[in-house]
Amino acid sequence: MIVNSIRRGGATLLLAALVALSACSEKRDEQAAPQAAAAAKPAVPSFSEEAAQTLSRRVWQSGEAALVDTKAAVAALNRAIATLLAGPSEDHLEAARLAWLEAHRDFAAALPYIQLAFAPADLRGEGRKLELSLDSWPVQPGYLDTVPGYSNSGIVNDTAIELNLANLRRQHRLTANEEASTGFHAMEIMLWGPTGERAAKDFVAVNKGEKPEAQAANRRRELTRLIGRGMAEDIDGLVRRWPFTANDLSRYFLALSPAARIQQIRAAEVRTVDEELLRRLPESSESDVESGRAADSKLALLAMLRTLEADWIPANGGGLADLLLDRHQAEALAQRFAALEALLLKMEDPIELAELSQLAQARDLLEQIAGLMAGTTQVPVSADEMTPVNLPADAQ
Repeated sequence: MIVNSIRRGGATLLLAALVALSACSEKRDEQAAPQAAAAAKPAVPSFSEEAAQTLSRRVWQSGEAALVDTKAAVAALNRAIATLLAGPSEDHLEAARLAWLEAHRDFAAALPYIQLAFAPADLRGEGRKLELSLDSWPVQPGYLDTVPGYSNSGIVNDTAIELNLANLRRQHRLTANEEASTGFHAMEIMLWGPTGERAAKDFVAVNKGEKPEAQAANRRRELTRLIGRGMAEDIDGLVRRWPFTANDLSRYFLALSPAARIQQIRAAEVRTVDEELLRRLPESSESDVESGRAADSKLALLAMLRTLEADWIPANGGGLADLLLDRHQAEALAQRFAALEALLLKMEDPIELAELSQLAQARDLLEQIAGLMAGTTQVPVSADEMTPVNLPADAQ
């Protein structure tokens, strides 16, 4: 009996000990869970307010410079169009196309900054409307001009639409997203033609008939002029609103602390990679591409990429990577930028002609760039950089 009592008592003590041990283990697990979750999140970097102030102002002012360049390029485009309409010739048409290419690339380079300016929730709808006014694609060519098999298609033939800029803006994306009547890609249709075979003679004015203004050729001329005027209005308005002294777009930015501005720049530029650059890389030969007629998909993408690289890893240092990333992430980001640029330069333009393996590789590099910029991608430290630990002799 005594032995059985001892056995029963020992079992009770053992059970109690196991319960206590389990409770301690669960408590440790509960304490470890938040720590593991915190470790999974990107570390919040610490940087001086002075450095954040300097860099944030520099990035905003880089945006202003990019938009001033775009404004000048759009003005040059409109001058080239005026010359084309005054004396239609193949040389004047080619000059207008070259001016379009210059303006389109300048605009692409400014797009990351436009994303930044309209990042505040109160401005996002307005920013989206402006971007679509200037950069809506893909475009339905038959919405604007005559296409094979439909001799009366497009606004150039629809005399019920009075040609003025207000009407043109009302027609923009009226019943479908592809119905673009303003912006770069509407102008691309006018200069390269619905099938990519535009000839200068298509812009020769017609002076015969009772209503010359109703002739398709004359409406084409006026439509082209109005599209250019609308582009200039959109860009000019943005340039006027941009400077710190304008107290318009910049007041939202300046209202943030320097550190918050840096984080807003980061978020806007990561979003640019996701929503602008990746969107321009087709996943197959049947995907929609930007600027297929002008064969400018790739070079416009490169212009945007170089803006991001200049903000993150400028040649003289002091970029976003220095403030937001550790050394290994910054080095990896520089390598990815260089690798992607080299890959893009080797690819065909129009970009839909590139090899599918190249397009997949480019998408992968862009996704890596986005992860590094966001700080969610960690770069392992190499074995050569790890500090060896000498263990005590009795621990070996």
